[in-house]
Amino acid sequence: MKNLVFAVVAAVSVLFLSGCVSGNRYVIEGNGESLVDGHWMYVMDGEDWSILDSARIENGSFRIEGSDFGSQTAFLYMGANSAPSGLYQVSDIVFLEPGNVSMEYMQDYDMFLAYGTPMNDLYSRLIIEGIEDYDDPLDLVRNNRNVLGLVLMDGFLVMPSKSETEELLDGFPESMKEHPLYVRLRETVEAIKADVGLPYCDVEGKDTDGNVLRLSDIVSRKGVCYVLLDFWASWCAPCREELPELVSIYGQYHRSGFEIYGISFDGNQQSWKDAIREFRMSWPNALAEFSGNASTSPFWTAYGVSGIPSNFLIDASTGEVIAKNLHGEDLAAELETLFPAEAGFQTEAGQR
Repeated sequence: MKNLVFAVVAAVSVLFLSGCVSGNRYVIEGNGESLVDGHWMYVMDGEDWSILDSARIENGSFRIEGSDFGSQTAFLYMGANSAPSGLYQVSDIVFLEPGNVSMEYMQDYDMFLAYGTPMNDLYSRLIIEGIEDYDDPLDLVRNNRNVLGLVLMDGFLVMPSKSETEELLDGFPESMKEHPLYVRLRETVEAIKADVGLPYCDVEGKDTDGNVLRLSDIVSRKGVCYVLLDFWASWCAPCREELPELVSIYGQYHRSGFEIYGISFDGNQQSWKDAIREFRMSWPNALAEFSGNASTSPFWTAYGVSGIPSNFLIDASTGEVIAKNLHGEDLAAELETLFPAEAGFQTEAGQR
């Protein structure tokens, strides 16, 4: 069934990319209690944020018929007028492809999702169901060499290794290689200095005492076999959720040569220190220096981080990154392979 979905999406996308002529149009319709009569619904381009089209909301509904596809991605914004300060985002990504798009309000997400055309149907299904059922999530990109594939690479999927990402990008048709999202992804990948199969790139920050602490200090420390470079922040809910298990894993394997170097993107130093104390993070931790958004950090760019939590497992004997984004059971399974004696000891101890 999934292969059929991929085939349909790919076929329709090829038609769209090869024949986006003036006669092609899209229709976007929606209704709901949250829509304000007399206000306007704007189709905002997902790349340059220009207004592609709009329609007045009447009787709690709207209908937009447009022919400007822009970057082929858009978001719906509602407001009394087009002044940016008064606009309110009401939808997730809407893929602009020929056909009729129905916007459905999803209570759990507090926003509208788009249905009715191939890319919108598949994306909305992934938002709701996730990608856990896919043996190889990258097949979603391989079978969608279009703007949907680019969006999935940009934020929905955990980016694979640099070489795998380059291979995926190389597979897109020439007609997509000038798309602004493709260009941005290519620039991001080219800027990556450390990844699986490559040497680690040094990272530094100040520890809780205000002293400079470098990743290389930990990797070269006597007795250390593997180091988990962990990008996190106290304000990051997923980071906090995984910390108790990470503390447990650290306690099990630390004495065998497993170490963690935590680098935080906290803007508030006290919140960072409080989190370290609250979760009893006994491993080396440093606070990154950056201005504005965390993504401006050179470390973020060098490791191709798309969000946190994000981590990289380093073999201290070679300095090579051997795995990345291992969380919970996946991290435990990897360390069990690297430290079989310790894992066996723990298993036997648990049986006694």
